[in-house]
Amino acid sequence: MANVSLRGRSDGYELEIPAESNFAASLTDLKKLLKKVRDQDNSLQEITFSVRTGRRVLTDEQHKQITVAVTSYDKFRLTGITADVLDQPSVVDLLKAQQVFVVPQIIRSGQELFFDGDVVLLGSVHQGAMLKASKNIYVVGVVDGGVLHAGYPDHADAIIAGDVSQAAQIRISDLVAIVADNPDMTAHKFAHVNEKHELVVDPLSDLKKLKPALYTQMEGK
Repeated sequence: MANVSLRGRSDGYELEIPAESNFAASLTDLKKLLKKVRDQDNSLQEITFSVRTGRRVLTDEQHKQITVAVTSYDKFRLTGITADVLDQPSVVDLLKAQQVFVVPQIIRSGQELFFDGDVVLLGSVHQGAMLKASKNIYVVGVVDGGVLHAGYPDHADAIIAGDVSQAAQIRISDLVAIVADNPDMTAHKFAHVNEKHELVVDPLSDLKKLKPALYTQMEGK
């Protein structure tokens, strides 16, 4: 397993640091990759980098070290560092809202839990298990073959946000989606019901545009 990988994109480069790698080793390899890019490209144009850290949420110090490594080169710009999980500040903001239930435990095969409100999943939902919420479900933990049902039974304005790529199904209100048939259900996405009453998936960055009321509620808490 590489400590860091580099992929070229139309708008710059994407650096990926696996969550399982040793951060110090990844930082060393990152600096080597950046030097290689600079040696191969001496143009005066700005070069942008984005960083993905998988299921690892960086500390403030680690974030700073990556930022310094990239911006130490002239014309190198860091556009963002993102993880495939919600970070702690995001979870804290959610907990400030009313009727938010934190689910830290493992929901095992055959179990079905229901919460009347929003749910922050910190634990895991195993295959054959189901987690239901009358409102929204925010995935911070792991859904390993289980089923998530937001907006139960008929709240079509609910969303499911977070990494559901390993879930068996997601459901919102009366709509069902098989995750294996929907490769777009990756991290940094949220599932919702559109104006045609279809269960669809969109980037979290579009939440404000597509769900303005929910976005305002979360922002104000």
